[in-house]
Amino acid sequence: MKILARAVLGTAATLLALGTGVGAMNTASADGPDTNPAVLRAIASQPWVDLGPGDSDYRIASARCYLVQFGYYGDCTPTSAGEGWPANLGDALKKYQKARNLPQSGRLDVETWGALGAGGGEVGQGSTRRNQIKGIQYAMKVLQNRSLVVDGYYGAATTKAVTAFQKRKEIDADGIFGPITFRAAFAKGAETQRTPGR
Repeated sequence: MKILARAVLGTAATLLALGTGVGAMNTASADGPDTNPAVLRAIASQPWVDLGPGDSDYRIASARCYLVQFGYYGDCTPTSAGEGWPANLGDALKKYQKARNLPQSGRLDVETWGALGAGGGEVGQGSTRRNQIKGIQYAMKVLQNRSLVVDGYYGAATTKAVTAFQKRKEIDADGIFGPITFRAAFAKGAETQRTPGR
């Protein structure tokens, strides 16, 4: 029952984040402003990947960078060697979770992924969120373009990688990394060529 409640809460948070993003997408700077509603539903239905001690995954490296950006962690070194679960990450996550009134699991769980995605907002060219950008770039390096440089600057190369990722996931491609693209990049099925269920 507890797992079901967590899944419902995580899905609700994601749908809220996606809905908020969709509602704000009448401007030129928006995350997939004209994405097909069926694609939005398919992306929102992808479960989050629950990660904890002993796990190794690109998502861990990227999430650490988001936590650095938000002031809850001290090391954003997104490399294949940095994909493992650091001993001090659980404590940092518990502080982040406590600050957001989430269950303090110390894991990258359903609620935490939802909060990271919603808190990250939309990032595109000209953004100064260097650590968050490194997390995005590392995900795009793993998922889309192995030659992408992880430097914390959202320039033409990062925009091109995000746009290409959005196209293959059937997100209206605008090069903006927001809640829709976040979910597509970090939920289960991110590694597949297209959005699962489409």
